[in-house]
Amino acid sequence: MSIVPGTMTTTSPDGDIVGVNMPIATVVDLRPSSSSPPQRHQLQHQQASPTNLRTYRGGFTSSICSIFTDPTRRQDCCAVACCGVLASDRTRYLLTGERPPPLWRRLVMYLIVPALFLAAMNYFAVEVQFDENGVDGSSSSNYNPYGEGDDSSKTTTRKVAPLPLTLAFYAYLILLTAYGIVHKQSLRKEIMTRLYEERTRARGEEVSDIQLKAFIQRHQLDIGRAHYCCSCCYASDESFLEESGIGAESSFGNGREGTEVEEDFCTSLWKCLSNTFWNVCCGCWCQCWSICALAQEEREAERLTGNQTYTMDYVTFQPYSEYYPSIQALKDNGVTSLWKHMQAISELSLKLLKNVAAVIVVLILFALSDVDANFNFENMIVLLLTLVQAFFIEWLVHWKYCRFDLSFDSVVKYFACGFLLTTPMAVLFEGIISTLTSLIGGFVVVFIFASDDDIAREVQADPTKAIKDFVVKYQGFFVFNVFINSFVVAALCEELVKYFGYWMVVVPDLLPQEQRVNLASRNTTDASNTEESEEDLDTNQNNQLQPRKSAVSTGNAITVAMVSVALGFACCENLIYIFVYSPPSLGMGKILTRGCRLFHSLSHPLYLSQLQTEEISTLLARSFFPVHPLCAAIQSIGVCKRDLEGNRKFGLGRILSPAVLLHGSFDFVLMLAAYYQQRETIIEGNDDDGNGAGSDSEGEATKEVDLAAQLPSLIAGFVFVIIGIVYYVVESRKQSRRLMSMDNAARDQSSLLV
Repeated sequence: MSIVPGTMTTTSPDGDIVGVNMPIATVVDLRPSSSSPPQRHQLQHQQASPTNLRTYRGGFTSSICSIFTDPTRRQDCCAVACCGVLASDRTRYLLTGERPPPLWRRLVMYLIVPALFLAAMNYFAVEVQFDENGVDGSSSSNYNPYGEGDDSSKTTTRKVAPLPLTLAFYAYLILLTAYGIVHKQSLRKEIMTRLYEERTRARGEEVSDIQLKAFIQRHQLDIGRAHYCCSCCYASDESFLEESGIGAESSFGNGREGTEVEEDFCTSLWKCLSNTFWNVCCGCWCQCWSICALAQEEREAERLTGNQTYTMDYVTFQPYSEYYPSIQALKDNGVTSLWKHMQAISELSLKLLKNVAAVIVVLILFALSDVDANFNFENMIVLLLTLVQAFFIEWLVHWKYCRFDLSFDSVVKYFACGFLLTTPMAVLFEGIISTLTSLIGGFVVVFIFASDDDIAREVQADPTKAIKDFVVKYQGFFVFNVFINSFVVAALCEELVKYFGYWMVVVPDLLPQEQRVNLASRNTTDASNTEESEEDLDTNQNNQLQPRKSAVSTGNAITVAMVSVALGFACCENLIYIFVYSPPSLGMGKILTRGCRLFHSLSHPLYLSQLQTEEISTLLARSFFPVHPLCAAIQSIGVCKRDLEGNRKFGLGRILSPAVLLHGSFDFVLMLAAYYQQRETIIEGNDDDGNGAGSDSEGEATKEVDLAAQLPSLIAGFVFVIIGIVYYVVESRKQSRRLMSMDNAARDQSSLLV
């Protein structure tokens, strides 16, 4: 059966696909909601849909496989961040008016209770002796409590938690997982119900509860697969379309006929990976934590609610119209008081600031209590200095020069996104790529060991010496490994994640001009609806003549926003380096126990913590190399070219390329220097496994020699930072002149004298 172009594809009550040559009527959900939000948050679920929509499994207008295929969509990034929890909460609120549980309840369920379980398991754990084969030594027939006699009687002692507590802990985790799955599945059923009602009313028919239940029951398996923790869904919706007589459409389409989406670097890379690792290899679409399904549901919620997702904040669901007029009034009046700007913030920013203050107070009390010797008041001072360093740079970038280009409220949101959302995403992606590269590197190492007879014999005789010889002999392997970790694992992943952190945050300051004017001029009580008259036309003309935000100001706002995300990311990263990787060194010491890091190099260069052995020194060392904010500022030049100057040739690849090149080169120089320094140490026989332990004076001399050997790499890294600053200054000045020309042209066109 063929479908006439321009008709809507619908699902009949018996499961067949039919085409209806009529537009979709405006659908209004008249069912009462058991948990309606306050009056100011009530949404009218209606949307005049075009007639050229195609349907996929479950009646969705976009495929579950179309994540990251449209570079203009923000929902895909939101579905990945925080395992899609924030995206799912907002989708549920938009469709049903149901608010998510309060933060304290989620902390109790997902953090405090598991922590209590772990603490109890550790407290009630008992010591059990195991032999070399992992068998309980106490029950072994040849067990000797004095460890004498045969070697087989050697045992090790381990702490084992009580079995009931262990089973209860895992049962609780399974219960939480099941609760989350059922909760997400109920939302998907709600969306499919709305879609079924929409199509049924479009045909001019009444909605039958029996037919609706039958429709949901037929798609019960798809609903379950969409929200498993790790699931394999259908590879695409092509078979579903072919059954209806519609030409098979690529699963990477956007679900709309006649609409072509320009592919950029990210979409092309994602398409290549998904075709290779999913459609071709296993023939199905794999997803974790249902991020693909959550993105699909958020896209559908945006369509059903009339694009309401761009008029309110996450978490609090506060409309922009409630707080943005006061922010705009401060800008119009040129108020320079920081306190005034802090008072004119949204509920979301206020919650973020209060939570930060509460966490700092709790940490100070914990440090003063001396409960943990590893975190005392001196450590707390270092933590505060880390935050002050990030806040000081933020003050310079935003408040000193661009306070009226981007509001204080928006800066808080972007910084929090960089700190709380982009850092876990970077850790996740870097871990995945590091694992893949480590596996490939492991196969290469096995092949080298098998083909090199000398090293193969040394592995059997002296594994430590074999690894050392491998480090010295095969320089190319390690140089290539350092290159991959510098440019791909660290630079590409982190710059991509920082861009997504900027892209998925929507703030009223960067909305289109017309929407900002409407928000700024909107009162808390809207006027009653009247028929359109000449007076209304005059009002619209006056709105168009209101002061327009210049392109230069918008460019400054974009730069501040991207730098704020980078500062939040860098602040969290600094805390990790200072309190996790410092004071220990990079791990190039004992070549036997830490030599695997030469193969893996970990996900990010930890070489800066090798420079110092004190937390404060590590902080100072990282403060001299503000690579993350600098790369974000360089990214903003490309974003402004694309979004303000209208240069569509600047896709994501060209936006990220300069930042990735700078970031990767900086990492590569320092990591390569660390490798060659360790190689020379092995050749000279001064590595950690050298014979005997030297005196204190010899150790101090070795540290001085190491610091002198690292000085050239530090100078090279500093040179790269200077090159990046010069590049940004030159390009930003060129762009400022172009944006000023655009502002002058727009001012001439809107002049009353023209």
